[in-house]
Amino acid sequence: PYMKTQLPSIPSLPTQVSSISSHQLSNRGADRGAVFTGGKMKTPDGSYKPSSGPDGANLFIYHLPQEFSDSDLTQTFQPFGTIVSAKVFIDKQTNLSKCFGFVSYTTNESAHAAIQAMNGFQIGTKRLKVQLKRPKDASKPY
Repeated sequence: PYMKTQLPSIPSLPTQVSSISSHQLSNRGADRGAVFTGGKMKTPDGSYKPSSGPDGANLFIYHLPQEFSDSDLTQTFQPFGTIVSAKVFIDKQTNLSKCFGFVSYTTNESAHAAIQAMNGFQIGTKRLKVQLKRPKDASKPY
């Protein structure tokens, strides 16, 4: 159902992208729209967390469609730059999506281009909310 994604015109990209198919995304060059694989770090509890890009290059995406997968997330955000990781969060009890995720880019410019184009972007009945991920210590009052 998400094979074709309509994207708004983005002045910062070298070529205008108005409609992107999965086939076009999978055949992109290694410079723009590449995805690093195997970018996961083991946490102390033994689980894996996706690796992140530099400060200011990590996005938090809310209101993802229930059926959205990691690869859907990657394909949707790939036009804006090289992705380090893209992860949809899944409820361990129900194995269903929590309808939010993270996308990490190699550069802040890519992250900002993605925010500009995709914040408020509608997929199905949902409008995405895309913002920079805050550092963990930013939420602590002291």
